[in-house]
Amino acid sequence: MPEENFDAEDMKAALKRETADGPGFDTADVLPESDFESFAEEGVEKDEGCTGFEGDAVADGRQVTAVIAYDKPVKNLIDQLSATGHVTHIAYTKKSVTLHHNAGRFSHEGVLNLWKTRPASAHFDVDSAGAVAQYVKVNEYAWAVGNQTGNQETISIEMADATLAPAWTVADATWKSAARLAGWLFFKVIGERPSKSNFFYHHHWSSTECAGPYMDTIYDNVLKAAQDAYDSFKSADTPTSSPRTTPA
Repeated sequence: MPEENFDAEDMKAALKRETADGPGFDTADVLPESDFESFAEEGVEKDEGCTGFEGDAVADGRQVTAVIAYDKPVKNLIDQLSATGHVTHIAYTKKSVTLHHNAGRFSHEGVLNLWKTRPASAHFDVDSAGAVAQYVKVNEYAWAVGNQTGNQETISIEMADATLAPAWTVADATWKSAARLAGWLFFKVIGERPSKSNFFYHHHWSSTECAGPYMDTIYDNVLKAAQDAYDSFKSADTPTSSPRTTPA
């Protein structure tokens, strides 16, 4: 039996909701004019040679922006999101990761379609099965947290909900995948272990209930999962010295 498609139903509800929750609502964020200018210099950081940043690739004769070099599949929706204009193409030093919930049961494409209507974006989305999609380059300014400094300094990860209001639950497969991705980003991009001082929910930055009441109840579990992932990636990346052998 095919899965029910919730995108259209939840999009109608999202467009009617007057709330900062969910993808595609960043009205508290007042962007300075300079943030829209490609020649703005303050806060700009080149990503050349930095592990974890995306490069460009050629597909079907056209140049496309590449996703992160994650060890799991990442759906590439970067250029499609860029076409909406709802992202600032200026690079910043990232210092934290922020989790959000969709406030809906969206697929990756459903999130993109909502962002075509609403002026907002995030770097990643994790769907109900735990699959990852990327919409914004990790060092760029996504319109996500309703706070200019937050948007400059954080990497935002959206998560699909399993149930709607008031619980807004998020499936284990979804939040665990988001936590693992966060651990990778902390290791490869930020260079620090996740902690309560750099691993946030959306409501850390602005007045909203996002990432939802359910996620609030399990924050410690989510943080630990991100820390475990960070430790695993760091351990795997640390070269081990081979034991010295003596010729017979």
